[in-house]
Amino acid sequence: MKVLKFGGISVKDAPAIRKLKEILLLDDSKKLVVVSAFFGVTDLLSELVGQLKTKKYDTASETAGKVEQICLNIAKELRSCKVSERFITEKFCEIKTLIPALALLGEITDRSVDMFMSVGEKISSFVLADFLNSEGINSGFIDASGVIVTDNCHTKAAVDLDKTKAAVSGRIAPLFEHSNIVVTAGFIGSDPTGATTTLGRGGSDYSASVLAVCLKAEVLEIWKEVDGIMTTDPRIVKNAIPVESLSYTEASELAFFGAKVLHPKTIRAAVMEGIPVVVKKTSDPHFQGTTINRTSPVTRKVKAIAFHKNITIINICSEKMLGTYGFLSRVFDIFTKHRTPVDMITTSEINISVTVDSNGPVSDIIRELSEFSSVTATENVSIISLVGEGIKFTSGIAGRCFGSLKDINILMVSMGASEANISIIVDQSDMEQCVTLLHREFFEKERKE
Repeated sequence: MKVLKFGGISVKDAPAIRKLKEILLLDDSKKLVVVSAFFGVTDLLSELVGQLKTKKYDTASETAGKVEQICLNIAKELRSCKVSERFITEKFCEIKTLIPALALLGEITDRSVDMFMSVGEKISSFVLADFLNSEGINSGFIDASGVIVTDNCHTKAAVDLDKTKAAVSGRIAPLFEHSNIVVTAGFIGSDPTGATTTLGRGGSDYSASVLAVCLKAEVLEIWKEVDGIMTTDPRIVKNAIPVESLSYTEASELAFFGAKVLHPKTIRAAVMEGIPVVVKKTSDPHFQGTTINRTSPVTRKVKAIAFHKNITIINICSEKMLGTYGFLSRVFDIFTKHRTPVDMITTSEINISVTVDSNGPVSDIIRELSEFSSVTATENVSIISLVGEGIKFTSGIAGRCFGSLKDINILMVSMGASEANISIIVDQSDMEQCVTLLHREFFEKERKE
């Protein structure tokens, strides 16, 4: 049993879907196929939601029409998908009916947002299954909202793994008695009342990982239009090269600190059952990509360099910290209240410095912290992380890191939280130069030597 996840580019148009079909036929193993929305559809649906929130209902109806046409064009290009065309039309009839209703109410809830945002994945998965069957490939289809069970936190729902396992056992597993291929959607689930939910950023990969756990799959393949996981972002460093293998720990650190190929939740779920994760390239199916497993061969100490832009440093200063207990708990209760994760933290006798994503509720957090401490914020900074098992305890790594950045002002350093990463904070304007210098030091120099 394999679980294969395909992103939006892999289903961007009819030729891409035909290419996907070829990949599925490379072997005769049983496969659960998890797909994202057609390329560009999620962005348009997000625009539609924004238009509804700003009460631009006529514009929202026009955007819905654009999305419908994109989906219909793909179905028509696949020729034999008349069933898909009816399915798409029905879905958008629901949307076009709901928009005037929301106009009367004058507001849009998170529950309604999830209904709109889930449409792309529901359509792409149905179209793919319909196409495969029209090509003579016996394929099952299952609506993911009927098997991924979540809480009722709409737009950022958390998966109830036990209930999802039961649903998968009862609804997906039996489909493999009649078909080698079953298609479903990523990103979506349903709450205890049956209302559709979405899983937030990285939700499609996470869905695939959860389903792999539930099915006890032999492998989870994440298919993207990239050469696996790279030593760093090739858009910044043209000499970046693919990383053949990573441990779960290394992959988790890279994902957490900004590598965009995988979301941290994807790795976390796979670790539970020790399922290997392989990042593959859709346009070159025979390229080995990157394999993520419990352990990884130690070919080099530093495996890759990750970075995370748009970070804010929040500095909290209070003499109440001295000789007291409970202060840190009070601070982090505020971050918990606002559902805001902290990336890095440093402390002294009367100071705490933390980093958070600038896109979160930073101003609200600062306002509440200011009620009992002095708070300052430094915006427009970036986290850069060297990642590799054991680098914290490898002599010379830190020296080489800071030596290569001797002319850069480093604002924060973290070396204690994980043995697999060394992280620094720099001004965002220095980020690309830092990544380039570090890549030269740990990869390009080593290749020359």
